[in-house]
Amino acid sequence: YMMDRLGRIADDTPVIAKTFDSYGVDVWSAMEGQQHFNTQSDNLMNYIRYWAAEGESIKTSMRTKTRLGQIVREGHFRGGKAPYGYRLEKQGRKNVRGHEVYEILVNEDEAPVVAHIFELSALNGYGSRKIATALTEKGYRNRNGKPFHPSTIQNMLKNVLYTGVLRSGESRSEVFPHLQIIPETVFNQAQAQIQQHRSDYEGSRLSP
Repeated sequence: YMMDRLGRIADDTPVIAKTFDSYGVDVWSAMEGQQHFNTQSDNLMNYIRYWAAEGESIKTSMRTKTRLGQIVREGHFRGGKAPYGYRLEKQGRKNVRGHEVYEILVNEDEAPVVAHIFELSALNGYGSRKIATALTEKGYRNRNGKPFHPSTIQNMLKNVLYTGVLRSGESRSEVFPHLQIIPETVFNQAQAQIQQHRSDYEGSRLSP
């Protein structure tokens, strides 16, 4: 569409385009036409164009980050797939384009499983692999009907959303009680257990 689609780094894009040109490949974009690399003026204009495109990309990223942070602080879902323990439902709220958007709510069927996972970690001291085994033995399955994988358990134990806090990057919301599945104290205990397991593992390794 435009030349900046080749790359987001000002130094890389002209090199890529010029490499194509050196092999006899004509380089075109739908909006800017054919790109030339015959003279120093051509090279200078290309670098200026890509440098400006990189700046626009940075500003767009900053605007997106700011907006996502604002969304979660307002208590709204930032988008994507709902983590295990939650569900998405449209409740009439619309975005700036007039499209109805999803709200995130607790999944009453999955929430007890989440609470049990944190209980096994925080109160019983189980690691993610042992928790996955315990869930399988009790017949619990993930949304795909398969046993929980230890890495999935590990990610769940680190997800602050289960305390009712929405997050986007470094932005965090206040605690929303209607989203809280576990108390903050239990979450903190689970983090301490994770850190302890990591320390024990590092101490027992025979090689770095």
